[in-house]
Amino acid sequence: MDKRFTLCQGISVKGTEKFFSQYKQTENGLSGILSREDIIPTAKAFVESLKEPVFFFLELPKEDEEGYDVYYLDNCTKEVAKAIIKRYGQLLADDGVSKFGFGSHADDEEIYFQEYQEFSVYSKSPNKVEMIMKKSGVRKADKINSMWDLFSDENPGCLSMVELDGETVFDIPVNLESVGMYKFESE
Repeated sequence: MDKRFTLCQGISVKGTEKFFSQYKQTENGLSGILSREDIIPTAKAFVESLKEPVFFFLELPKEDEEGYDVYYLDNCTKEVAKAIIKRYGQLLADDGVSKFGFGSHADDEEIYFQEYQEFSVYSKSPNKVEMIMKKSGVRKADKINSMWDLFSDENPGCLSMVELDGETVFDIPVNLESVGMYKFESE
């Protein structure tokens, strides 16, 4: 029996009662959707599997225009990445407007947590990643549920920023700037 699918605090949409955490294989790894309580354990397990040096990235909506500003913290140890998850994981998991992820500079593996609780993993070792999903209780499926399929004029869905202990995701780049987090500037 599948456990109930839980929405993150910053997400509002009707119709997820029959959803569950699941993934499918893709050409470059896998993709899927995670219930709120599965996001942090999946991030931790994936970070633990990465080869060092690792990186953390955060995408925040631009203030006055479409698109996202992208922030990176490069050349980290796994311990630093796990400390980021410990410190900011619940805020990142619950926030509806940001996207984030972790990856390895050594082998280009990456996990990317996106809008509406979807995620993608880029990996040359799909068996390793499938083991992580299995340990996290995320099951394999042929077709993935997506909140995008639920949207209509009557059920528009909504993403919102959350605040936890007086902080929002917009505080993360500021707080981590002293340890090297920077905003990516495209040319």
